[in-house]
Amino acid sequence: MAAIMEREQLLIKPTGNTVIVPDSPVAKLMYYFHCVCSCVADSDDPSIKRLRAFQTNYNSLSSEEVSTLLVLCLALSPDKLINSVFFLNKDINGRNEFFEVSAVSTKLLVSESLLIGGQRKRVQKIMMFKKEWLERNYIQPLKSFVPSTSCCTIL
Repeated sequence: MAAIMEREQLLIKPTGNTVIVPDSPVAKLMYYFHCVCSCVADSDDPSIKRLRAFQTNYNSLSSEEVSTLLVLCLALSPDKLINSVFFLNKDINGRNEFFEVSAVSTKLLVSESLLIGGQRKRVQKIMMFKKEWLERNYIQPLKSFVPSTSCCTIL
């Protein structure tokens, strides 16, 4: 279900911090997955937490875990999230930035929930991003695993 808020005032609170993502396709996809999970209700599932730990676990994932990560990243591709959870914004400070939403403008459509793994999850935050963030943390890493993917036509 999506909500269209009809307020003229946009009240968002920046959250999050700066991180360093290791220069590895696996780490970058883990970071992408972490960003998706940061925007929806958190999971206590240890396997989900392991796939989100991009700074520490990227070298220790099994081939099965990497396959699971790829499936999740493809299932939660940006084309399904842009303009509902992720919003392109070339004016943000970094490559991406998280915001808690307390009210939205009439121009912003926010999904109240997403279906992940058969479970409906409440959207807690939104993320603004620049095209370079998507290229660096989704498209290029995914190409290293699936060279013929059509992921490049998202924007």
